[in-house]
Amino acid sequence: MQIFIGIEASPILSELPEFEQFLLSAAPPLLVHENIYIYGEQQIADVALGLLLEADLHEETHQLIKTEGFAGEDFYDYGFQAGVDTFLFANDLSAFRFTGGSEVQTEMALIQLKEHLVFMSAAGIYFSIDHYTDLVLGIVKAYEVKVEFLDLDKCCKKI
Repeated sequence: MQIFIGIEASPILSELPEFEQFLLSAAPPLLVHENIYIYGEQQIADVALGLLLEADLHEETHQLIKTEGFAGEDFYDYGFQAGVDTFLFANDLSAFRFTGGSEVQTEMALIQLKEHLVFMSAAGIYFSIDHYTDLVLGIVKAYEVKVEFLDLDKCCKKI
């Protein structure tokens, strides 16, 4: 998992090709997905943000997590595919991993949790909507397994 900054521009930007070219040359993104400009470095993202704010074309800034794995039921509300890459909107999500319990009980808990998961990473980290935390805790308690919730800011910056 890696952390990225997504600067979302107003759809009006597509009607201003000269300004869009200027933005791309002044603050080249790693990737553009629809009207989200994705940056790996805060300094370049800040330049893009400044230009879009000055032109009144900024919609929103997102903390994005690039990960690999499998999409859950609510994936397209909280993430997107950009080519071969998968990104999640970190601000709306909580992440956890299993830390205890039998393999059978963990599998049973996962069956119950499946409809509430946004994404299951290949690294064994599960993402759910932030306001589902109590629900997740209730399910894992019922199956007598343990989970550890991760601080996405710290977790993603370390990896």
